[in-house]
Amino acid sequence: MKINSKYRLPNFPLKLRVIRAFDFEIEPILLLEKDLIGNNFLSYLTFSDFEKEQRAYIQVSQERLNEILTNEISLNLAFEKPENEFIYIAEFSHNTGKVLDSFLVPVSVISESQIIPRDYVVNYEKPKNEVVLKENDLLDFSERKQKIVFDFYLQSQNLINNIKPYALYKVFTPIIEIIKNMLEFDNRNADKYLAFSNLRQASFGITIELNYSHDLFFQKETTVIENLLLLLNAQNKEDFETVLYKTKNDNYLKHYITIIKAIIDNNADLHTAYANPVTKDIKTNTLNKERAENAKKIIDETLDVIEDVEEIKGTFLEIDIDRKEPSFKIYSFEDEFTVKGKFELSILEKVKNDFVNIGKETYVFQIKTLYFPETTLKPEEIKRYLIDYQKEPE
Repeated sequence: MKINSKYRLPNFPLKLRVIRAFDFEIEPILLLEKDLIGNNFLSYLTFSDFEKEQRAYIQVSQERLNEILTNEISLNLAFEKPENEFIYIAEFSHNTGKVLDSFLVPVSVISESQIIPRDYVVNYEKPKNEVVLKENDLLDFSERKQKIVFDFYLQSQNLINNIKPYALYKVFTPIIEIIKNMLEFDNRNADKYLAFSNLRQASFGITIELNYSHDLFFQKETTVIENLLLLLNAQNKEDFETVLYKTKNDNYLKHYITIIKAIIDNNADLHTAYANPVTKDIKTNTLNKERAENAKKIIDETLDVIEDVEEIKGTFLEIDIDRKEPSFKIYSFEDEFTVKGKFELSILEKVKNDFVNIGKETYVFQIKTLYFPETTLKPEEIKRYLIDYQKEPE
């Protein structure tokens, strides 16, 4: 294809690496390539002889790429109407691989030539495990965002057609709670430190972007995510002791137990990966039913009780101090759920003497939670005690 010299570039500006060949006969015809910051480009072979080849390039968003691969729009139309209104043309030497010539051509000019045959169809069958992000893609994403990223994908037969509540409340939410606990922040700061992206269905996957310390090396985030991966990978008593030694408390274990029980009950596989834009590290792990059962057995044999104290802002819904064991019910404003339990004896007099306006006043509650893991003789048990509360000033 002849190109007017006025569109010639002094140098070919794109630094690309091939990600996938969608059409390959004697030579690669249609390629997916990425630049240094993770932008997608489709390149199509327009000419080739013994000395050189010529390729046409368009930049494509992920949405446009998906439309092309599913043939919602044709490749011909994608090149006739590229998203940024320009097409790169480059010629390469077959002997050296070096760029011989390059052009940046407006689509209004290039549309006069038919680059892609109108009947060209992209034959692409999406792999079943495509929803598990590839390691290089995850690192590219991490570098582009300049954040530590933690990706997980939960795979199970009961998640193929839709996302079940357990995937959100018994796997995703506990993972977030573990991260919050290890980094020592609560829901009031969650929007500041966490962001979610790359939501995938056909089972359930999501990427967690973490930006807590704002330093150049992400030291605290790195420690926390690596401890989380150690926890998810733990298969013996020594593994758990290593994680416990590296963390300030074991409050996160109740969330970990929720995760492994959900994996066992639903015969699920939890794929996790972590990418660090500074060290370029990528670490992966898979926790399946067999490994979860082994981890649960060790937890049950090792831990008698897990104790946690948390602060909840909310209001009283119910107080009963006439029972043999005085009880309470409160509503949490931040998490929008009801917490029930018993009063610790030390604050009973305070409760009796206070005038509490049920459901109308805001308090900060100190709740102690005791978690008793399941054993062969008894099921798991959770006990909550109100150990103190303070009225919020109006």
